[in-house]
Amino acid sequence: MFTTLTRPQFDDACRRYVDAHSGNTCAEVKTFPTGWTWCEHPYVSGLGYLSRVVLLSSVQADGDSDEHEADIDGDEDDATAASDGELLTCKQYVVYSPTYEVPAFYFTLHDRSGSPLTLEQIARSALFRRHALPSPDGSTFGLILPDSSLALLSQGDHPTLGTPSWYFHPCHTSEVVGEIMAASDETRTEDKLLRWMEVWFMVLSNLVDFFAGGEI
Repeated sequence: MFTTLTRPQFDDACRRYVDAHSGNTCAEVKTFPTGWTWCEHPYVSGLGYLSRVVLLSSVQADGDSDEHEADIDGDEDDATAASDGELLTCKQYVVYSPTYEVPAFYFTLHDRSGSPLTLEQIARSALFRRHALPSPDGSTFGLILPDSSLALLSQGDHPTLGTPSWYFHPCHTSEVVGEIMAASDETRTEDKLLRWMEVWFMVLSNLVDFFAGGEI
């Protein structure tokens, strides 16, 4: 059973996820988020990551996108997002955490002028499910769960690009994913790696609405 991933396993799992859930091969009703691309560092090997860019509304909808409808392209995406608030550009990344040996979700959010959002604006955006995050309570550096000393959401540089980003702390990822993977029926290592990434996205989807907005 995989509770953590080595760097080579992470790379393999991400590539398998992209192949399994690309826009050309996935079903119309999506179970897992699509639009991801595997990216490599131009000069240093072993620093690859998943990346995608989506347009999001600055405000959360009345209900989350649990229906996982099929993609809506182009102007209709923009019109839908604009009707719910200002359009935001969200760059999303899945990177490897060598400390915890699990994937970690990094992202940036900018308005139309290219200015980064404040933490309060980020918490209200359509990137997150309603009531999923605690109130910033005046903090500008991160979000901490009640009765916890660890930050849920923090600022940090993208480990490959070196750009300022926000990220979810991955400290409990192996426990949660490992518990679900223990019930997995997959026997081949290749299938387990793909399933690991699918479970990771499923767990993170409790906080992040990966189906909000439109991929660009």
